[in-house]
Amino acid sequence: MWRKAILLSLREKKVFTVFTLIYTILIFLTSFFIDLGLEGSFGDMIWYFVFIFFGTSLFLSLLYAWVLVSRKRRVWATFKCIGYTNKNILSLVSGMIFFTTLVGFFIVIEVLFHYAAAIAYINQTPINFSLTILVDLVPVVATSAIFIGVQIIAFILAYRKVLKVRPIIALKKVGE
Repeated sequence: MWRKAILLSLREKKVFTVFTLIYTILIFLTSFFIDLGLEGSFGDMIWYFVFIFFGTSLFLSLLYAWVLVSRKRRVWATFKCIGYTNKNILSLVSGMIFFTTLVGFFIVIEVLFHYAAAIAYINQTPINFSLTILVDLVPVVATSAIFIGVQIIAFILAYRKVLKVRPIIALKKVGE
């Protein structure tokens, strides 16, 4: 099922690309502000930004789940006609949402590693880690874990919408 979910999400190129880039930016900014907050140099204002980013993540994950289920109603109805259960369809939708978040996480990790390598290469001196590390790995992993946890709420929304899809929707335009 997860393989099919990945293939379905890659088939939706525009939606997948947009939401992956948004998740990438949110994961990076949230990790960056958490890292700044842990250093304690900017005070409590940083944590307000972190909560705003988490709220935005929640809103976007709900929007993404709604878009996935609403835009593909005929596909889900067709799957129900050929024997897929609501649980199977929810597995596909949750796999698509999870895959998008995971790709955003890997993009952030990749960019941070390349940034550190480029700065170390440009310096060509013994590595000073305070200059080469933009964001520590721990806040990035913690942020990604929290973002994936937020996706559970999106799964619940998707499940409620998948339950409402009737198999007859797939057959509506056949006779016209």
